[in-house]
Amino acid sequence: MQNKYKILMFGNLDGLSYGQIRDEVFIGEALEKLGHTVFRGDESKLPEVDLILAFKSNKFGASDVERWKSQTQAPVFIWTFDNMDRVSWFYEIAKRCDLWLGEEEGRVERFKQEKLPFYYFPNHAVNPEIFYPRELPAIYDVTFTGTAYFPERTEMLKAIEGAGFDLHIFGNSGNSWKQQGFKNVHGPVFDNELAKVISQSNIVVGISNTFLNGYWSIRPSQVMLCQGFIIDRYNPQMERELKDGVEYWSTHEELIEKIKYYLDPENNIARLNVAQRGYEIATQSLTNIQRCKELIILFERFKKLGNKLID
Repeated sequence: MQNKYKILMFGNLDGLSYGQIRDEVFIGEALEKLGHTVFRGDESKLPEVDLILAFKSNKFGASDVERWKSQTQAPVFIWTFDNMDRVSWFYEIAKRCDLWLGEEEGRVERFKQEKLPFYYFPNHAVNPEIFYPRELPAIYDVTFTGTAYFPERTEMLKAIEGAGFDLHIFGNSGNSWKQQGFKNVHGPVFDNELAKVISQSNIVVGISNTFLNGYWSIRPSQVMLCQGFIIDRYNPQMERELKDGVEYWSTHEELIEKIKYYLDPENNIARLNVAQRGYEIATQSLTNIQRCKELIILFERFKKLGNKLID
């Protein structure tokens, strides 16, 4: 039995985030495709909705969550897509919500002590209408897309260039990348342009902005949906979601060895087999539609079990 619900969303729902379409936009669209009614930022709907779904935003604070709860019978979930220790003001908002859906499983004991209603929930909800395989010739051996603000990223990329590979960097902070001595620096690419670059790359390399159990970037999921090939730094529990649809690295030596192996023409089939496996996993499990199906299951169980889900 598939029930249809009225869902009120709050957050940055109508714009871009550093040039890319926000995850919450894709989530709202997916919920509507599944037959649910979605309202966006309309507090007049508070008395009639079944679920309030908020996303990290400076458009509301803890007092706003308290006001929503005073005017509705619906639970309030807040869903995040980042390392929240970088924006600690968020925690006061999360405390007022019924559930905080996040990936930072490595901090769960601390969250319990701080009375945060944390519930592990993967944030990777990729839109397959944007990220899909494109028949484009590979013109880049190794690519990386992202910002220059994390030393571990710089160390990884210097190791790749130092080993003599043709590395191309796509990202914000182009001058910062160049000041660090990188040669092939391009502007940022998002959404459809990012999908094209993935399709034009033999290898995409990745590293998340923190090493934490349960947390990693959305990039592997995007690459997998494009039927691309990524070698990503392993974070604990990645195998639970990404399985064998990516290659993993834990040391620079291992990363260099794997890049060399998969760029060898004799191993093209092995690389394509991993990419195909990743595509199969992603289309089944990592799309915005699939993630929203899981969200509705969670919402329905919360109505039955309440705080037992996190006690």
